[in-house]
Amino acid sequence: MFNYHKVTLQDEQWANSILRKSERFSCEFSFVNIFMWGTVYHTLISQDDGILIARSTSPENPETSPYSYLFPVGNGDKKLAIEKMIMEANQDGRDIQIYSVSTQDKTWLETQFEGLFEFEYSRDECDYVYQSEVLQTLKGKKMQKKRNHVARFLKEYPDYTVETITEDNLQQVITFNNVWANLNDNNEDKGIAKEHDAVDLILENYFSLNLQGCMIKIDDNIVAFSYGSELNSQTFCTHVEKALYDINGAYNMINRQVALSFCQDYQYINREDDVGSEGLRTAKLSYKPDFLVEKYIATLKGKNTPTFL
Repeated sequence: MFNYHKVTLQDEQWANSILRKSERFSCEFSFVNIFMWGTVYHTLISQDDGILIARSTSPENPETSPYSYLFPVGNGDKKLAIEKMIMEANQDGRDIQIYSVSTQDKTWLETQFEGLFEFEYSRDECDYVYQSEVLQTLKGKKMQKKRNHVARFLKEYPDYTVETITEDNLQQVITFNNVWANLNDNNEDKGIAKEHDAVDLILENYFSLNLQGCMIKIDDNIVAFSYGSELNSQTFCTHVEKALYDINGAYNMINRQVALSFCQDYQYINREDDVGSEGLRTAKLSYKPDFLVEKYIATLKGKNTPTFL
């Protein structure tokens, strides 16, 4: 039905030309994320008459899980693409789900496929989008606590340094990422374990993906790092942000540093979702997002499809 292949670095140029032109605010429409999670979710990709098709399956049961399709984007016929998705899943005896469906996409599906789909609101997958200037300056009463955390860090660690991620220091980031994965029993968390493998893959291919990132050091030791990439002409997407938990203000500092170093030409910063973590949700809401990117999962009515992603 579609001419699929596994996601590779060679897909970056053509895929980004479609994804960025779509001007989507959801992090799933970043090639970095498609590539990053491709191995975990067995993702296959295809270009079909100007439409980007990305199909994934569950990590736990890929042979029987629903086919999970990213909502199609591109200059081609989206309705025809979705009809093909439904036919493909039916031929292979699979249920179907379409993920990262925006509020506008939901309305479009309800109009184009009247009565065919039902929708599940995915609050855990909603992205947090901030005004870039707010994260750079931390101005205003609402950001007072954030400024306090930064001030405490600067007082306690006045000799800290910032380094852009380069070929010379990338191995230090890889080592730190391995250390972080074992902090506070992080290695017991299945979600973190999956993310660790995905981050390792990105770091191995960092310079082929046009990523921008930096690290913060104390006494020449990394205490935080982060990287991201352009999502669309207005938005920088922060894909990964990690810091030592016992360094007061480390997360606040790396968040601000990325905004200062790489986001001057972007109006917005997408810091992705909270994966349903109460602590992460509290932290991301505390930065007062400009808006949330609301997402739905579409499945065929009456199928009772178990969803994932």
